[in-house]
Amino acid sequence: MSSDTLLDLDGPANFRDLGGHVTVDHRALRRGRVFRSDSLSGLSREDVVYLRDTLAIATVIDLRAPHEVQEYGHGPLAPHVRQLHLPIVDSTREPAEPRRVRRKAQEFQTLDQIYLFMLEEYGPRFADVLRVIADTPAQPVVFHCAAGKDRTGLTSALVLGLCSVPNDAIVADFAFTESRMPTIIARHHERAEGTGAAVEVAGQQYGAQALTMRTVLAAIEREHGSVEGYARSIGLESTTIAALRTSLVSDETP
Repeated sequence: MSSDTLLDLDGPANFRDLGGHVTVDHRALRRGRVFRSDSLSGLSREDVVYLRDTLAIATVIDLRAPHEVQEYGHGPLAPHVRQLHLPIVDSTREPAEPRRVRRKAQEFQTLDQIYLFMLEEYGPRFADVLRVIADTPAQPVVFHCAAGKDRTGLTSALVLGLCSVPNDAIVADFAFTESRMPTIIARHHERAEGTGAAVEVAGQQYGAQALTMRTVLAAIEREHGSVEGYARSIGLESTTIAALRTSLVSDETP
C-alpha cells in the first residue's frame, strides 16, 4: 500500500508521501504536497539536503509534547523551514508533581479507546494542525511525532478522510507503520548508544494494527456521520475543508 510512498532516508524510517491515494470518486491525491513522518531529530546531512532542495519542504509541524522537543530538539532541518510546534498532547509521561487536576484517559485502555479519547479531548489541536496543512503556501508540509504512529496516524487519517479516501486505504496507511517499527526502534537505539541520552523511541507498548484504525473510523462515523462531521464538530471551517481538498485532490483520475 504505502511502500511506494516511503522515502529512503537515513534518519526517519517512516517518512511517507500521502500523495497517490485514490478517492472514492477515483481521483488521486497529489504527490509532493503533504508528508507524514516519525521524528526528524535524527536527520542526516544528506537527509536535510534532500528534504530542503529536492522535496522543497516549506513547513514542518511537530506534534510532539513540549518535553519531547526540549529533550530531542526539532532536528537539523528546522533552520531551513517554517518550523511549527503544535503538540497534540501536553505530555507523554506523568509529571513528577502534577500542577493541576486535568482530565485523563483511563488506565488499561485499548489503543482505539486512547485514540478516541485524544480525538475528543484534543479536537481543537487537531483542527489547528489541519488548518496549516490546508494552507497551500505552507506546502509542501510534513507533520510528525516520535514514531509517526499515534498522533501522526490520527492526523493522517483525518487528512485522508477529509479528502474522501476510502476507509480501507486509511486503515492500510495506518497499519503500514507496524512494518516500520523494528527499524524505527533500532535507529533510535543506535543514535543513543554511547551518548548517555535517553532513547526517543525505545519500544512500543501498542502496535499499529488495522483493527485499531478500523474501530476508530467506525466510532467517528457513528458519532459524527463522517470524518468531515467530526472535523466540523471540532471547529474546522468549511473554507478550510474545501481548501484542503482543492490543494490535495487532483481532478485527474490516476
